[in-house]
Amino acid sequence: MMASSKLAVFTIVFSVACAVIYVISTELNLPLLTYHPVIGEVDFLWTPERRSPVMYWYGWMLTSMLGALALAATATAVPESWVQRAILCGCLAAVAYLIFYTLALFIYDKATVELEFLKSRSLSLGAALVAAAAISFFAPANWNERLWPGWVCVVPIGALAVLAYYLTPYFTR
Repeated sequence: MMASSKLAVFTIVFSVACAVIYVISTELNLPLLTYHPVIGEVDFLWTPERRSPVMYWYGWMLTSMLGALALAATATAVPESWVQRAILCGCLAAVAYLIFYTLALFIYDKATVELEFLKSRSLSLGAALVAAAAISFFAPANWNERLWPGWVCVVPIGALAVLAYYLTPYFTR
């Protein structure tokens, strides 16, 4: 499907970006708001609990919504092939990060020497971004001619799978 209208591009990019930014904001704990339900206060950005547990969910939702709005608005202003290439690069980076970080942790567990640097997420992320940028740069041009609407389903499902993996300790204790 060739996204002929800016609304189609906005919708696809917003739905993809909102899911991805939500997972990132929950993993890195980047809420724009912190709600203290017992005392009824709302703070800007992350704040620790005071007298009772706090709720970050509202802040994570706000972070993902504003980030997705900014990315979707930007996507409507740039050529569609750039948007498709950026989505392809992001998906490749996510898969490459998963592979590199899993491989690094496997090597760390099996090594006889202490290789503390392998536990660094930034090392795996940097390698994943470089690999994804190289692959998407050399990808055939016809891969970037159409904005595939299937990204709206595929990326959020992957993001929710990652989120479920991160939240497994909360459900298994």
